Amino acid sequence: MFYQKKEKLKNKNKIFKFISSHKEFNKQSIAEALDFSFPTVTKFIDEFLKLEIINEIGFIEGKSGRKSLTYRFNPNNLLSVGIKVEVNRINLILINLNGQEIKKSEIYNNFFNDVNFVNFIVTELKKFLYNFSDYKKIRGIGISLPGIVNDITKQFEIGTNFQLFSKDMKFIEDEMQLPVYLINEANAGVFAEYILSNYIHDNLAYISIDTGVGAGIIINGKLYQGSHSQAGEIGHISVIPNGKKCSCGNFGCLERYCSNTSLVESFKNEFKLESLKLYEIFSLKLHETEQGKEILNTYISYLGSAIRTFQLIFDLNKIIVGGEICYFTDEFNFKERLKAEVFNNIFCKDDTILEFSRHGDLSNLFGAALLPFKEFL
Repeated sequence: MFYQKKEKLKNKNKIFKFISSHKEFNKQSIAEALDFSFPTVTKFIDEFLKLEIINEIGFIEGKSGRKSLTYRFNPNNLLSVGIKVEVNRINLILINLNGQEIKKSEIYNNFFNDVNFVNFIVTELKKFLYNFSDYKKIRGIGISLPGIVNDITKQFEIGTNFQLFSKDMKFIEDEMQLPVYLINEANAGVFAEYILSNYIHDNLAYISIDTGVGAGIIINGKLYQGSHSQAGEIGHISVIPNGKKCSCGNFGCLERYCSNTSLVESFKNEFKLESLKLYEIFSLKLHETEQGKEILNTYISYLGSAIRTFQLIFDLNKIIVGGEICYFTDEFNFKERLKAEVFNNIFCKDDTILEFSRHGDLSNLFGAALLPFKEFL
């Protein structure tokens, strides 16, 4: 029974990929392209017609000269909301079944040790969807969180950067009357990169650099989360024995040296500034000073060492670095310098494996938004 369900889902995914990538199609074209039986194709076409994600457009003559009932993909009949939560902000996005953005919003707020954290999300969600006429088309809400989540119990279990633990997210589901899907932010990032790159890379990692550092991992086309959903927490690997104290309780963790927060902190301390944002490191040309160059050299060294170790363990065919830092790669030749640090031995030589995300710091937002569509993807 389990095998049959798995095969059915796999067939459904293949047919969905076909119809979403073709302007017009008929049952015969699907059956021939995927080597499926006509009854199998008919079963899923009927299901998609009920959901109104495909429409009949009439009988059109095909290559054989015979007319057949033809369909067109209708991605706007199913929608999804994605939420990316960070310590100091939330991003919201509404997308269609093709992953195309319909509307987006960003709200700044300090969530550190905030007992009203979940209520705030509900309030902003209601504002975001206020008077939205197609609410019934929304399939669900995906939420990307930097920490350990349990999607079954709807718990945000460990959020060290927030100092929030065991927060019940089911309240959002009850208030919005929509299914809620929780995912770790790095896992959301790798999920989006995998889907939006058209499933090219079966062994893929997404290195998320934000207020923390984490990695999402896909092995043989499947998201790898480990036995306790804690795989990829590379931000809490010690890079400096007895180094800086981390919020997790450890010392010398990678994210205390390579997260956005830590990089900004290093520049603030060095230049004795009361406040500083990541983009100001570059707009104020602090990175061009001798002190700034030294900070960035250390940053690249630690990050490169961590990614190299990661590659030696998993032997991936693509590693994508994502986060706000992606917007400034040209400012300090980040891409080439990081590649030189990672690919410096006989086991790590192919530097084409490493890329920077074309979505900047929004891959995890798109990944969260795609979660309610996972039965199709």
